[in-house]
Amino acid sequence: MLEKITRICWNSNEWKNPSGAIGKSNDQNSFEVERGYGHEEWLQDFDKLIDGFKYSFLQGLNTKNHCHQGEIYSIWLYTMQNQRKICIGKINNAECLTQVQASEAVSQYRKKSWFNEMANDLDILDINSSLIIENEALFNFNVRFKPEDFEKYARPIDITDTYRNDRYVLLNRLSDSDVLDDQDILTSDLLNIIEDSLETERDQLIKARIGQGKFRNNVANEWGGEKCAVTLIDIKEMLIASHIKSWKDCNSSSERLDGANGLLLCAHIDKLFDNHMLTFIRKRNGYYLEIQKELDLNILKRLGIDNGIELDLYHLKNDARSRFDEYMKHHNQLFLNKS
Repeated sequence: MLEKITRICWNSNEWKNPSGAIGKSNDQNSFEVERGYGHEEWLQDFDKLIDGFKYSFLQGLNTKNHCHQGEIYSIWLYTMQNQRKICIGKINNAECLTQVQASEAVSQYRKKSWFNEMANDLDILDINSSLIIENEALFNFNVRFKPEDFEKYARPIDITDTYRNDRYVLLNRLSDSDVLDDQDILTSDLLNIIEDSLETERDQLIKARIGQGKFRNNVANEWGGEKCAVTLIDIKEMLIASHIKSWKDCNSSSERLDGANGLLLCAHIDKLFDNHMLTFIRKRNGYYLEIQKELDLNILKRLGIDNGIELDLYHLKNDARSRFDEYMKHHNQLFLNKS
């Protein structure tokens, strides 16, 4: 069976009914901006079944010539959240509908007044529901599946770096060795955020994990501005708020959001720092850059990275400095273990 992956619109109600404009696409040409909702928002409304099947719609299957009719796929589903692609689950044995099947589903929905219920869902959100029944049956329904074939992940999976295309199209899914690894660090981070945090804190933590939001602000405040700790470059778009004690090793949300547990670094330096290929070693009362021996120092020098660069601690207050010292001990040890 062919394995595919496609985007669905964002929904905060478990895709059981529409959740409104928050989190939706900002693309003015998109269906969800034009209508205020996406047909996928009822994807898990399993109260409406026809002969045991859930009839639904995936924009990725919606082609001009309806070329997927009669095909059966396994389809992984992802949505966009905070500019990240988050895979939320998959549909096993997804049957792509024919025109006849779609028309029959529309007829059944009319007969059972289910379109009226869907319209009411939109009316509650003050969204125009007058176009809930499309002129073309395949624009209402183009896929069906058994509820037991919908597999929602307990651990949402970040696939941002694997799939570059974020349009509503059907893509061939890459192999498990390339994507959807349950041990992926960011995956478990997002799971912990979603399950363990209050809403306000959750939002802060998600943004912190992807290098923006409260954590970045905390780092900038502790260090007296936004500039790279190594190169002193102050172009904001080039800087990443990098954790010293890694996200997965932190013991609490306060550690993860602690500005003293971070450095603003240019992206290429952040990558080396995050992989413990460079660190800052304490000598006397200062901290000095040290680089793993296997790295080519001449290449690094051209990138603005030199052994012995001193970290500017001027703006770091005493209480933040003591916390920073502890975080750096942790980073230094991992650096030494890698040597």
